[in-house]
Amino acid sequence: MTIELPSSLEAQLQDLASKEGRNVGTIVEEALRQYLESVAITDLESEQIAEAQIALASELPEISAWKVPKA
Repeated sequence: MTIELPSSLEAQLQDLASKEGRNVGTIVEEALRQYLESVAITDLESEQIAEAQIALASELPEISAWKVPKA
């Protein structure tokens, strides 16, 4: 399989591969695998994600109570 990437993204992948000492193909393969696994475990359509996040956020206690006071 061949994937066409914008040159800027390809440069970022090459930089990441260099920093991690890995092959660009390996990084792309791992990223695609993780994406496909995450898609496979959810029954939400992409349009429903924002709705689900809003619904879940409304069930949380006041967010201000979670904030750490500034020193």
